[in-house]
Amino acid sequence: MKFSKIFGKALSVLVAFILLYSCADLTTSVKDTALGEDEMNDPQAGEKTLAPAYSMMEEIMGNHNELNNLQGVSSIEQIVPYRGGTDWFDGGRFFEMHQHNWTPQHVTIINVWENITQGIGRATLSQKTIRDNNGSDALWAEARMLKAVYNFWLLDMWNVAFDNRPENIGTDNVSTVYTDGDAVQYLLSEIEEMESQLPTIDQVGETRLNRSAAIGLKARLMLNKAIYEDRYANTHTFPAADMQAVIDYTTQIINSGTFELERENYFYMFGLENEDHPEFLFAFNQEPETGGRHNMAYFHASRDRRGSIQYPSKTGSDGGAITQDFYDLWEGWRDDPRFFHRFIPDGGSIPDSEYRWNRGIQVGQQYGIILEEGSGSEWQRDENGDLLILPLVNNARGGNLLNYTREVGLTDDNNHEAGARNLKWDVDPRVPGGQSAVNLPWLRLGEIYLMRAEANARLGNWGLALNDVNELREARGARQLMASELDSFDELFREYMFEMYAEHWTRTIQVRFDMWEDSWRDKTNTDVNKRVFPVPQEVIDSSQGLVTQNPGY
Repeated sequence: MKFSKIFGKALSVLVAFILLYSCADLTTSVKDTALGEDEMNDPQAGEKTLAPAYSMMEEIMGNHNELNNLQGVSSIEQIVPYRGGTDWFDGGRFFEMHQHNWTPQHVTIINVWENITQGIGRATLSQKTIRDNNGSDALWAEARMLKAVYNFWLLDMWNVAFDNRPENIGTDNVSTVYTDGDAVQYLLSEIEEMESQLPTIDQVGETRLNRSAAIGLKARLMLNKAIYEDRYANTHTFPAADMQAVIDYTTQIINSGTFELERENYFYMFGLENEDHPEFLFAFNQEPETGGRHNMAYFHASRDRRGSIQYPSKTGSDGGAITQDFYDLWEGWRDDPRFFHRFIPDGGSIPDSEYRWNRGIQVGQQYGIILEEGSGSEWQRDENGDLLILPLVNNARGGNLLNYTREVGLTDDNNHEAGARNLKWDVDPRVPGGQSAVNLPWLRLGEIYLMRAEANARLGNWGLALNDVNELREARGARQLMASELDSFDELFREYMFEMYAEHWTRTIQVRFDMWEDSWRDKTNTDVNKRVFPVPQEVIDSSQGLVTQNPGY
């Protein structure tokens, strides 16, 4: 499946513009995306028609400076120090995000908004193309579901959703704008209308939006509904009917028999083994043939950690680290297989075929392969020709041993070895450069179990919550919890972090658990207005009142 990028920059701007103003002249746009009726009967019609709309997820999910910044660096999970006073300041974009000091001019906020709204615009164009050429109801529903996914991101982060309709293209009609509870109801009604027309995952695979993903999205909406209806409440009440709906939707998925929890190795879901993974309801396709290459592994690894024998220049960046507060969440729980998995030893030698990074959270002296002195391609090997595994040295910056510390701050404890690193995501040795062609899950069965556990907990059914958490822990190889170890929302939050870290959801979870105004190192801002991001100022300025700014900005 090839998601070709057929839209140029100018067209992208136009598509973004029509989100609000469908009166724009779209003749060229529609012509460029249209397939003829004959092509609509091609088995690959879905990929061809929807590829431009799916492709907007590339930057959003794959770039370390997009969703990762808004959902990870802003949270208790990640920090990006000003490394050695020389690297990764990047105009302060990571400082502002971590300290909750962002403004409507923040570059990441603008970029993610633009990419999401372009995704909505492209999905709407796909809908029109499919209808104009008598495409199938399944394709039509898939385009509509894509629009719902992009709108869900907008709702979660900006408290807004746009009903951009294909019949409005080329007319003076504008999108209907929804906020708060109205946005939730709009998205729920959209999903309800399209759900039965969507293909099943057995028909299209996990890298296309499908009926199960729609049910899972309904569960997410209902679980967060109380937050979306009243963003700035001192405390939130989660109505029993909403929580029962979450239980019903998640049970439908769990009992379907379609999905299976990963039981062999948790990190296989974030590595080369994750294609066609039975735990995924939907994953963004990053396989080499799609051109997909994300930065998740690159961002936290160091410059002297080599990711490929074939491509010696494939290294990390020394960008992000996990916060020491997040590291401390694991105190007493570091025997959980989700914390760390060893693939290579600390020392000795291994054959080439066994080389890959250790995964999970890395702290202390790091080990790996090292080039022969003065060589750009020959590795240090033992007398049998196997790769030597040696203590890594930060030759790229300062020459210190690569010894990661717990302590890390933005401007103190900010050297290039500071901070434990998250290597949950695998590096892909098959492709050059820092990126990885590893699929990015957006919704998987592990989260479905946690959502049902949370809904039961909010109904006071902690025993049922414990059953689901322990089912998940058993699959991961972690020890079973006693009832006394899961009877508070702090403890349930802990389980979310163990399972879901570095998947672009930590901000959403912290807000829902009323932990967003907590303090962690270098973050003391308690402004409740920071629960949502500001709409980019240029959108406010040009929308003629159609879109209003969120409070506090």
